[in-house]
Amino acid sequence: QDLYLYDTHGPALIGSDQQFISSARLDNLISCYVGLMSLLHQRDTAAPSILVCHDHEEVGSQSDHGANGNFVSSTLKRILGDENDYSRCLALSMMVSMDNAHGVHPNYLDKHDTQHRPLLNNGPVIKINANQRYATSGYSQGVMHWLSKKVNIKLQPFVMRSDLACGSTIGPISAAQLGIKTVDIGVPQWGMHSIRETAGSHDAFALYQLMCAFTQLEQLPENRTIT
Repeated sequence: QDLYLYDTHGPALIGSDQQFISSARLDNLISCYVGLMSLLHQRDTAAPSILVCHDHEEVGSQSDHGANGNFVSSTLKRILGDENDYSRCLALSMMVSMDNAHGVHPNYLDKHDTQHRPLLNNGPVIKINANQRYATSGYSQGVMHWLSKKVNIKLQPFVMRSDLACGSTIGPISAAQLGIKTVDIGVPQWGMHSIRETAGSHDAFALYQLMCAFTQLEQLPENRTIT
């Protein structure tokens, strides 16, 4: 018989000022929760938004309801009902791919470039990769910085060390499937994929504020607006 160990302890705020969240599966329950709560506070005048929580990300997303399947595209086509409406909808839309980032750990400083060390409680992280391991573009990155200034939130741009392998998200998979403008963003954390993970409580709230600002948009800004 196989033996599986499971963390039965609930999440907790820890630290002298409760500045950290300690829990199992923070990657990626934080993003799912933030996405849902931002939608619940969306105004009626805002452009319609959809929250998609994909399964099977850690095993390649190759399934009927994973990011590498046609679940999102087929669902949107059924909602819109017309191929032209579907194409126009994607052209006028932007996707926020939210996935936690590896925050710099005091015991492993050498794993990060000195200019790209995401710190806990120093703001959400925008992930950038020239080889398209992340789907962030100049425009989508600009939209996030434009929104962050409106709600007074600090963002941390992150580029992986060029001599180390870069992780990925489902952002590039979904962006390629849909042909939609995409940004990869998330909160930094320690101990990703361990039985107990740690993230900054201030970062989680900042990401919520940023996503509330995004879901309140009536339309995406033009390039000249965000430069």
